[in-house]
Amino acid sequence: MGDTAILIAAHKPFDPPALEGYLPVQVGAALADADLGFQRDDEGENISGKNRQYCELTAQYWAWKNLAGPRVMGLVHYRRYFVKELYAPDVRSQILTAAEARALLERYDIILPKPVYKLACNGILFHDRPKEGQNRPMVLLEELVRRRCPEYLPSFEKFAYGRRASFGNMLIASRETFCEYSAWMFPLLEEFERLGEEAGVLAPRMCGFISEYLLCIWADHNFPPEKICFLDVANTEEDRRAPAYRLRRALVKLGIFEPVSRALFAVYYKIKGC
Repeated sequence: MGDTAILIAAHKPFDPPALEGYLPVQVGAALADADLGFQRDDEGENISGKNRQYCELTAQYWAWKNLAGPRVMGLVHYRRYFVKELYAPDVRSQILTAAEARALLERYDIILPKPVYKLACNGILFHDRPKEGQNRPMVLLEELVRRRCPEYLPSFEKFAYGRRASFGNMLIASRETFCEYSAWMFPLLEEFERLGEEAGVLAPRMCGFISEYLLCIWADHNFPPEKICFLDVANTEEDRRAPAYRLRRALVKLGIFEPVSRALFAVYYKIKGC
């Protein structure tokens, strides 16, 4: 293995990009009936058996505990990748290469997905509502952060109460940063899992969802804004002929995607009481 390992979390067969430094990992391999022929996440020290709760994070845990060689490490998905040009005719040709990632990390400390507007179902909290009227898992996470690492509360408020966040549990960083984040995040998730189960608020995949916020919170607390590189994320399986895709592309080309999105979401949040 070279000096870069960008894990591609996959639970089914797919066509991996033929790029140096990308490593397909079969997540939940301990629970699977078939071997996909990729690196399995149930070798060495692992939590592969918890994949139904931790999702793609079982690949991250495996890499954290078992990969010692790469200088740069990251996590993407079998159909979602960091890209240079989101609306290029051939989006797979725009997937960030390992060399390009290493070059960016000479100027930045971490690469994350560009923040997007949240839907009301994605864990928004409300300053003016009592706890019993809030999203219960997010309230539990706030209590956990308040108790275990209160210095992170300003960043928690920014993303849990705010209207934008980076989603997907996707990142690329130095091995040191990748491991520092993992060492902070997994113990928090372990306690969240236990407390959530006791409180009856733990649904399938919940730890994988909550960790999307933890990545935003950790990065915001530990790095100044100018040291975080936000890149577009492309879904290589998206129907590029669909009206929604064509509309987004047209708005981007006209240079009005952001103001239109901001206006539409302002109306949406008003209707939803966000």
